[in-house]
This record gives sequence, C-alpha cells and structure tokens, in this order.
Amino acid sequence: MKFGPIVPAALASLLLLSSGAAFAQVNTASQSTAGAATIIQPISLTVTSSLSFGTVVRPSSGSGTVVIGNTGDVSTTGGAVVLASSTTSYPSYSVGGEGGQAITVTFPSTMTLTGPGGATLTVTLTHTAFAANLSGALGSAGTATFTSGGTLPVTSTTTTGAYTGNYTVTVAYN
Repeated sequence: MKFGPIVPAALASLLLLSSGAAFAQVNTASQSTAGAATIIQPISLTVTSSLSFGTVVRPSSGSGTVVIGNTGDVSTTGGAVVLASSTTSYPSYSVGGEGGQAITVTFPSTMTLTGPGGATLTVTLTHTAFAANLSGALGSAGTATFTSGGTLPVTSTTTTGAYTGNYTVTVAYN
C-alpha cells in the first residue's frame, strides 16, 4: 500500500505539535488569587435649614454687611439693619451613610443672590469644621452634621426687593 507524500507530512506536523505542547507544559506555573469586596451604604446629604438673612434695611449712605454665623448669630456693620420681626437662619446639614467611613465636604466660597431687574448680591460663604468620619462602624449606619454661614454686602444703592439664589454643597466618601 502506497501512502504518498501527504501522510509523512501529516505525521511530521503531528510530532511537531505534540512536542511543542510538551515543552509548554513543562514551562508553566499557576497560582490561586483571592478576591474581596466591601459593600457600603450610599452617602446622603440633607439640608436641615437654609441661609436666610431676613429683612434687611440698607444703609442710608455707604455700605454695610449682614453676617449670619455658623451658629446662627447675627451681626451687622455699616448701618445695615436686620429687622427684629424677620426670620434669619444659618444652613445646617446632615450626612448619612456607612458608619466609620471618611468623608469630604466641598463648599463654594460664594453664592449669588438675584433680585429685581437682575440685580445681584454676592454672598461670601463660611462653614464649620466637621467630622472627618461618619459616626458608627462598618456594617451600621453613620451620620455627621455641619453648618455654614455667610456675609451679605449691602450698599445705600442696593436695589430693594426680594433676592434668592442657590449653591451646591457636595459630600463624598474618601
């Protein structure tokens, strides 16, 4: 029986392939690797009170300020007056999330209040120090609170009327 040139070529190829596989098996190594994950609660931020300067009487000349402190104290300068019958408030916040986790709070340094005819007032914002970690421990709910305040500039030429605006405070896990 005659096989022709195809059978010897096929046998040679088979030998080459099997010898390469043998060398590859000798030169391999394997190692088991562990995996892990810690799942935590999402972080939340609640505004428990907002910034309100109340009703302000502008100075009759020059400029003044109304300051709402981080604890709610109110002071004025330069002839600006806050009416006793008006309500003032300082912003306070509550953070919720996974206990024991480190957080970062980001505040803008200013906010803009817009009033009648597009008139604007730039409020300088301040804030208190806050806990670097949420209370509690991993596996339980944690909280932290912090406050802020601001300084409202007013001049004798500030347009009268209601002014409003917003600013964004951000909390994040580290």
